[in-house]
Amino acid sequence: MKKIAVFTNADSRLCDFFEADRFLIYERGKMGWEKTSETSFEKIVPSVPATTRKITEALLPLVEGCEVLAGGPLVGIPFSVFDRVGFHIFEIGKIGGETFDGIMEEICNADAAVAAKEAIIREAKPVETSTPGVYFLDLIALQKECPEVTSKKAMMDFLKNTPFMELHLVCKHIPPWIENSGAYKIQITSDKDGVVKAVITKGC
Repeated sequence: MKKIAVFTNADSRLCDFFEADRFLIYERGKMGWEKTSETSFEKIVPSVPATTRKITEALLPLVEGCEVLAGGPLVGIPFSVFDRVGFHIFEIGKIGGETFDGIMEEICNADAAVAAKEAIIREAKPVETSTPGVYFLDLIALQKECPEVTSKKAMMDFLKNTPFMELHLVCKHIPPWIENSGAYKIQITSDKDGVVKAVITKGC
């Protein structure tokens, strides 16, 4: 079950984290969101970084089992402490079911986007066209979507292990590790507007 920890002041009102002295724990049940517990703590007085970090880390057991931390402004070392252990952190303007549902929807959408991107990265390789043995890869489009995918990640395994007749490649430039390897023949079919279209075949 999803749980949200909300930090507030003594009046259970939203506030800056350094003004907070309690966590309100909310959980979504059959009847909607309900407060299931409340735990108070000493206000954190900003101090030297090491002390502030240590005091903030001591609060982590109070919100164990929660995936979300919400409240007023949360910055600096406290933010980094909660972020590092995996909390989804939200600044909210109101405590209530509508706010919490919005948080969960945003997390769900973000998780879906991450999963979709991870799938793209896993499948980042040339795909076979309707002509057997002829493959295609738009490296420009792929790297625009996933900049962390290098040309080697997208093509090295393919070139090494996949029998192919032709690889039709769209890129900004022919990767040097391909061009300088001497293992491939490269025919540039179009080179304009910063876009290179090439046909790569295995050398004799």
